[in-house]
Amino acid sequence: MNRFFIAILFLLPLFANAGKSADNESIEKKGTYVTVNTNHGDFTLLLYDDTPLHRDNFIRLCQDSVYNGVLFHRVIKEFLIQGGDPKSKERIPGKTYGDFDGGYCVYAEILPDRFCKRGALIDAKLGDDVNPTRMSAGTQFCVVQGRVFTDKELDATEKRLDEWQRNHLYHISRYDLMLEDPDLSKPENGDLLNAKARELAAKRYEEQGPVVISPERREVYKTIGGTPHLDGSVTVFGELVEGQDVVEKITLTPTDKADRPLSDVVILSTKVWRK
Repeated sequence: MNRFFIAILFLLPLFANAGKSADNESIEKKGTYVTVNTNHGDFTLLLYDDTPLHRDNFIRLCQDSVYNGVLFHRVIKEFLIQGGDPKSKERIPGKTYGDFDGGYCVYAEILPDRFCKRGALIDAKLGDDVNPTRMSAGTQFCVVQGRVFTDKELDATEKRLDEWQRNHLYHISRYDLMLEDPDLSKPENGDLLNAKARELAAKRYEEQGPVVISPERREVYKTIGGTPHLDGSVTVFGELVEGQDVVEKITLTPTDKADRPLSDVVILSTKVWRK
């Protein structure tokens, strides 16, 4: 199982009945685009200007040809496709890739108005227990496929997101307390640290309130689709504007137990352009 993104996947069931394609009207927007050429066809992404760290990092990686020859090493039907591990250029048959992030991370840019609709370009990361600040794996990225949801399913997702939010507040509180008082990180102070973290997390939760999926966002998930389970925990830094059929084709590729396609899905080249 790949290291990056594992924390959310192990809680996630596999669903059926994907929604319609991403909104191609976005191609009319001015901004920076990246066309990804794969051995299954091309797709184009619009990069958001309100996530400049991820935008600039992705542009640099594409312009430096870092992605040329890497695999989409993790493909899950009606969920997402994930690529960007530079070591996957080896393409060793049967090997599980996804453990390498290029040797660096990118600070999180998780914005309240960005969510994981179908076609969203999102980061990959380690779980909150070891990555409480939710930094992104430097070179890895995912494109959401997802599916459509019913109101009943979104109600259940909302409760799950709220539980995850409580869990994250505990981990980030623990992290902040250790920064404030390094002595709390000593093994003998473990119980005290955990107690303080629970207390601080509860206070922060009370201030923030429960997680709510807005009516507008619900409508998107009920019509276009996506992966609402990831909202608020990943950086969304772009969206698919052309080639939804190519992404869908990739998600239908047969895979092994580690979700690596049995027949390699390769990024041949990337092209950055502006409109």
